[in-house]
Amino acid sequence: MLKDALWLALKELQFNKLQLGASILVTIFFGGISSLSLEQSIMNVMDTESMNDRFFFIDFMFIVITPALATIFMSGPYLNYKAIKDDPFNKRMAVYRSLPIPIKVLALSRTILMLITLFLLSIVFYSTITYSLADLLFNYFTINDYLIFIVIWLGYALALGGFHTYLEYGTSGKVLHLFPYLLFVILVFAFYFYYSIIEKGIVELTISLSIHIGWPIAFLFLFIGMVGCVLWHALLTKRLSTKDYL
Repeated sequence: MLKDALWLALKELQFNKLQLGASILVTIFFGGISSLSLEQSIMNVMDTESMNDRFFFIDFMFIVITPALATIFMSGPYLNYKAIKDDPFNKRMAVYRSLPIPIKVLALSRTILMLITLFLLSIVFYSTITYSLADLLFNYFTINDYLIFIVIWLGYALALGGFHTYLEYGTSGKVLHLFPYLLFVILVFAFYFYYSIIEKGIVELTISLSIHIGWPIAFLFLFIGMVGCVLWHALLTKRLSTKDYL
């Protein structure tokens, strides 16, 4: 089953290689602009005299962008309303369901595709940040602390990455189109509520956790990410077995 699912996932990557390449280029851009605000967040944590409250942007980037790295987001359905309205993900799944491919293989191939995409684009994202902040980063961070910071956010992205896969193949094109707008509204209220209680950015908080708690908090986030991935995979498997794609 694993071999078949891996083969199918790699075929999808090959089919979407141009879109994946475009996603890599845009991820480099995201990493570059994130590094500009991350520099201030590091300074806020390490040097309270230079404290600046410009943390909304960096929080938004990490909260929204890091889970989105689990998708080939420069593909047509994410860029064109007409394309997503045509429900391409469900049409593709309808073709797969018409073939003698077990549902467990189909679900596992979607999860493997998500994991490959997430780790590939995450490497690009954090490598860009590391390169952009090379002169500053390790004046304040040890390599160990920085790796912990990355693992924390990888765990978070892993926990939610499967949700994107579920949206693609477990819902409809309209839901996939409307979700970003709904998410934006929810995040605006969530950020407002959070900042009114805690006068520190979320990314700043994870920087502090990586320094003061260390690997235990990183492993906790990674464990949460793995549990989330397994749960979304189980939900997708169940959904594929009950949804009518024809």
